[in-house]
Amino acid sequence: MSKRILEWLNKHLPAIKDVVGVSLGAYLFTSRVLTTATVTGPSMAPTYNANSSTSLLLVDLVTPVTKVEPGEIVLVHDPEEANGFIVKRVKALAGQFVEHDMDNPGTYLAKHSYEGKYSVPTGYCWLEGDNPSNSTDSRKFGPVPLGLIRGRILCKLLGS
Repeated sequence: MSKRILEWLNKHLPAIKDVVGVSLGAYLFTSRVLTTATVTGPSMAPTYNANSSTSLLLVDLVTPVTKVEPGEIVLVHDPEEANGFIVKRVKALAGQFVEHDMDNPGTYLAKHSYEGKYSVPTGYCWLEGDNPSNSTDSRKFGPVPLGLIRGRILCKLLGS
């Protein structure tokens, strides 16, 4: 290397290390600890997007999926779209029953329930939007593998 390049590197290397360190730290934090997710559309109304089209949420990536409980809202890899994510409420876990909603049973429950009930299999969860008439969820695509859960929603940052 030329002398000028070495001098420049010696002068700027501490700043370069700082920038790389902060960038790496931010990446690791947002990919392993906390991140944000955007919810669009009416599927989670009135909890999210009751008065707007978008809500920004804070997502916990640390809690293991085995600790997720019914009633919690989760960020999940979309089972129907390879690169997509969805935000839904956990309605039931393995061994629990989902009852057939006569008004809005969904295509999956209509085909797979027995006497109006469906038992969630081991390693899966049942997800539903808070607005059943405007939600594509387990009632359409069935139970979701726990491994598709990316994290738990902690709170809403922006939106309604």
